[in-house]
Amino acid sequence: MKKVRLDPKHLENVIKNTIEAVEKGHEETFRIAEHAKRECERLEKELEEIKVNIEKTISNVDRLEKMERSSRYQLMIVSREFNKYSEEDIRKAYERSREIQVLLTLEREREKQLREKRDELERNVRNMQDILKKAERVSLQMGVALNFLKGNLQDLSEKLMDINQKQFFAGKIIKVQEEERRAIAREIHDGPAQSIANLLLELEFLEKIHEEDPEALKRGLKDAKRLVKDVLAEIRKIIFNLRPSALDDLGIEAVAARYCSEFQETTGISVDFVVLGDSFKLDSTVEITLFRLIQEALSNVKKHSKAKNVKVKLEFLPDEVKLVVEDDGVGFEVDKLETKEGEHFGLVSIRERVDLLNGTAKIKSQPGYGTNIYITIPIKMGG
Repeated sequence: MKKVRLDPKHLENVIKNTIEAVEKGHEETFRIAEHAKRECERLEKELEEIKVNIEKTISNVDRLEKMERSSRYQLMIVSREFNKYSEEDIRKAYERSREIQVLLTLEREREKQLREKRDELERNVRNMQDILKKAERVSLQMGVALNFLKGNLQDLSEKLMDINQKQFFAGKIIKVQEEERRAIAREIHDGPAQSIANLLLELEFLEKIHEEDPEALKRGLKDAKRLVKDVLAEIRKIIFNLRPSALDDLGIEAVAARYCSEFQETTGISVDFVVLGDSFKLDSTVEITLFRLIQEALSNVKKHSKAKNVKVKLEFLPDEVKLVVEDDGVGFEVDKLETKEGEHFGLVSIRERVDLLNGTAKIKSQPGYGTNIYITIPIKMGG
């Protein structure tokens, strides 16, 4: 097959488009933070107005309570000395007492509703402030990552002297990035996006019934709170899968052990995670690649293997690190991998990731005998 050659100008456009895509994501995150900030300001203003109304209502309740006590005293006098008062005076005393009692009841109910509204707004303000802090933090992190990405892509362009090698690596990077974006988009669509849509429907329903059915309102608020907690849990899971913050602090060994444990809990597939050799801090690119490889391998086990047991081995050697993933699933014919790439994209992605680090990946499998993946990545001591 004739190799297609790529001129430097085209490669520069590829790198430029990649950076522009990341910059667009950064801008979207910034807009989310700005929206959260405006929503915080609106809620805080509404909360202050509610507090003012509560103070006025409390003052009205106090005034009506005094009037109610005075009317009851007057009613007692009229009832006790009815000979001194006309029938009209007695009737007016009773009506006045009832009128004040009705007004007092209405004001007390208004005070109760305002207090509940205040409590709800205070919770909403706290939640929105949390969202604002997280959005600002993510925006800052994306800004740092963008600067890092610009520097690394420019450095890559300068160091890859052979133009065909540039084309090969650019294609690999973009393919892996696009597949990850599709996976993230699917996860967000099926998880947080769907949950938020359900939450909006629930809130619209509560808005309609909040005065007619207080009990249904309480139940609905509990359901809404549960939905918010579920959304937060899903978002935290997605953030962890994007890049575990503990990877920089604890290293690949601790993060991989945690991921394997969580995978076992959520799928019911037994995972035996083993570390061989004396572990040491690896280069960040190697660590995140190893984490992605473990994710992809276990994802394939979950989707295709029907396995009950998986063994993940991570071995540290002076000049290389080895990763082995073995399962006791149904297996498949490796020879057909080339012709059914769509069905085994995860395995293809594993090979591409390893290729980017000049490593090797071997896949051994046959129907009825499980699947074994052997990966070796060259390293430099001291990362």
